[in-house]
Amino acid sequence: MRIEPETGGVSVVVLGDFNPAIFTPAWFALHGLLSESAADNADLKVASPQVTAFSTEWLDLQVTADRFQANTQQAPLIRVRDLAVRVFREHLHHTPLRVIGINRDVHFRVTDQATRDRIGRILAPPEPWGGWKDELDLGGEYGGMKSLTMSQFSPAGRPPGGQMNVTVEPSARIGSGRTGIYVNVNDHYAAGSGGPDARTELLGFLENDFDSSIQRSEGIVDHVMSLATNREG
Repeated sequence: MRIEPETGGVSVVVLGDFNPAIFTPAWFALHGLLSESAADNADLKVASPQVTAFSTEWLDLQVTADRFQANTQQAPLIRVRDLAVRVFREHLHHTPLRVIGINRDVHFRVTDQATRDRIGRILAPPEPWGGWKDELDLGGEYGGMKSLTMSQFSPAGRPPGGQMNVTVEPSARIGSGRTGIYVNVNDHYAAGSGGPDARTELLGFLENDFDSSIQRSEGIVDHVMSLATNREG
């Protein structure tokens, strides 16, 4: 990437039918998915039939009745893919899975607020807003782009229901609300088949497409970063 992100990571999200209570650090250690030391030192925030959430040195995990989410901000990012594939392929063979998402997000800083606001104007021009544009475009102090999401439905080569969603916002985490930019890419995979074949298809997408998904996402992030110096967009 042309601008080094100050923070960011990758998450794998799986939608299905889960029993949150089993997803404790001890369960992951028992099945060799985490080391004993990682499980012993995990920060277990909650473990209940409704939700389990814990973090380790490299992993943040949260599971509810219909959502499994594994996040990491530390390289190698592929560890979250490997963890999710092993959980559902090796140990939870019969758990119904409906959707898988591969998500990349970054927070990066530009040189000044004027640059950040110029990127916002490239992505969301104020001119179509008529007279109101003059109230939106006063040096970034009184308004402008707050959040923009672009979606691509049914990417080529995927079953219907897949999509890519890209969100760009001022960063609430870095830059004191003035010079930081947040970009999130959600790469959403749906299964073309139903029933028990769906989980096999979805895990195949996760295992085989993870690297290319991250590369696509980083290409989009890199283009947003390029707007810091490319005034034409």
